[in-house]
Amino acid sequence: MPENQKIDIREVAAGYEFPPVSYQIDSARVADYLGAVDEDNALYRDTGLVPPMAVAALALAALSEGMTMPPGAIHVSQEVEFLATVSTADTVTSRATVARSQNRGKFHMVTVALRVVNQGEKEVMAAKTSFILPGDVKDNEPA
Repeated sequence: MPENQKIDIREVAAGYEFPPVSYQIDSARVADYLGAVDEDNALYRDTGLVPPMAVAALALAALSEGMTMPPGAIHVSQEVEFLATVSTADTVTSRATVARSQNRGKFHMVTVALRVVNQGEKEVMAAKTSFILPGDVKDNEPA
């Protein structure tokens, strides 16, 4: 898949693996995140630690770069487990796999498992995120 091509999430089956995305969460990204959530904790501002939810937010952003969703998509659940700290010196890699993809009448349900590891391949975050999407366009057209 070319770098800039996005896949329609409804077109992939369970087991599909998105290309891994590696990035460093530098101090500028941490500052942007802290500003966005109106947080001023010196623990994150002064120590080089990355807020755990910033790791989750960036993993979801990386996922969204590789897929498209139809209008009307609803994010219905999120499970996140933080397994280790991340610092601004770390390079992390986000890996996403479609864990579930099912048609249910006029809707399509998708669950994506996310795994984030550091440069030493130590898992720092595990998550699942689920969506309900309108079914295929031809499924929604009147007969």
